[in-house]
Amino acid sequence: MQNIKRLAASCFGLGWLPLAPGTWGSMPTTIVFIVMCYFQAPIPLILAVMTALAVIGIIVCIRFTPFVIAATGDEDPSEVVADEFAGQAITFLFVPFLGMDLLSARHYLTTAATGFFLFRAFDTLKPWPSHKLEKLPKGWGILADDLMAGVYAGAALIICARLGWLEYLSGLIRFDGQLNIFSAVILGIVQGLTEFLPVSSDGHLVLMETFLKFDAATPQMLLFDLSAHLGTLIVIVIVFRKSIAEIISNLKFEISSSAGRFATSPVAMFKEKPGVHLLVLIVIATFVTGVVGILFKKYFISARGSMAVLVLMWFINGTLLLVTDWRKRTLLELQQIGLLAAVLVGLAQAAAMLPAISRSGTTICTAILIGLKRNRAVEFSFLIAIPAILGAAIIELVANFGQILSGSLPISSVLTGSIVAAVVGALALKLLIKAAGGTNLKFFGFYCYILACFVLVYILR
Repeated sequence: MQNIKRLAASCFGLGWLPLAPGTWGSMPTTIVFIVMCYFQAPIPLILAVMTALAVIGIIVCIRFTPFVIAATGDEDPSEVVADEFAGQAITFLFVPFLGMDLLSARHYLTTAATGFFLFRAFDTLKPWPSHKLEKLPKGWGILADDLMAGVYAGAALIICARLGWLEYLSGLIRFDGQLNIFSAVILGIVQGLTEFLPVSSDGHLVLMETFLKFDAATPQMLLFDLSAHLGTLIVIVIVFRKSIAEIISNLKFEISSSAGRFATSPVAMFKEKPGVHLLVLIVIATFVTGVVGILFKKYFISARGSMAVLVLMWFINGTLLLVTDWRKRTLLELQQIGLLAAVLVGLAQAAAMLPAISRSGTTICTAILIGLKRNRAVEFSFLIAIPAILGAAIIELVANFGQILSGSLPISSVLTGSIVAAVVGALALKLLIKAAGGTNLKFFGFYCYILACFVLVYILR
């Protein structure tokens, strides 16, 4: 029963995420607000739902926080995010006073984003009297400062609207299917957040590009997506630079130590030399991915235009994550897996060319199910991502070089998307490394199920 109370206080696991749990706790309320505005719900209904969410967050925080404090021994446990859930809802109760038409996509997206960032700012800065409110006992202090942050954020949101700042920001948002700085930033954030999390960056990009009125299957958007992937590729190289340097160093030593020993066969080197062994696994996995990608490229591209495919693939992706978390821990190192394992991981990486099938998710899950240690599965997944992403980018750049020279693809927007993807991706990769080390992949699986249901409702509406 206590675990259920902790689960509720953490907003069903969001508070257990290793990076910025409070920020994750604010997101569900923001997403509900955006969805209601998207479906053009009347303002009274939006206010009623936000009030209900605030009340639920308050009750959960007051009732269950004492159990979390007792379990963790922490007077202000970071896993409790029901307070952020409630505080963010308070912020959106101020929307009737903005004087803006929230039925306009530009306006509600601007309002949601500004309200979210204002709440996070006030929750972090804790202006008067938040520090005094924090001292209240039995969970009231944890809750009160977030409710106050919600009030401050709501008041600041009104000021931004009255000064015309929200209108100005809304004017930057265009839904005309043309790639610009705004859409590049949005897509870069989506790519950065989801490239390293096992929820499919391609699926999220296709979904967001659909909402922004782009045709996700056009060469222009395929090229932009690849440039965003290149941004996150830089992050992989930086984060795993020690592993990459160690592989190169081991290879140099192993090759030099074997020089002149003509009796050393390739098979013997594969079995006895860890650096050679890992290099062969990477080459085999990349080769399999490349062959499958070339043979079925047109089918993978055509699948990007189908929202029904997104639904099905997200269900499959979520199920794979759940099954992997049920798998007992294994202790195999990279040197203990063979060529068949590399082929299977390569096939998993190729399957991720389908939208809503996560590259990191399928490769990590496949490696774990084969028997690889979880931290080694993450390392191998991103080592084989480097040649795969780089190779795909080179092929697309060569194929679309004429389009780039013609200026039909705005270079400034492409560079902006890549930079944003790299910055946001660095945070997401740290989150994945910590999550994959335990049995936290199931939470991403639940997220995939929820997202699939959301897209299904969108299709059937």
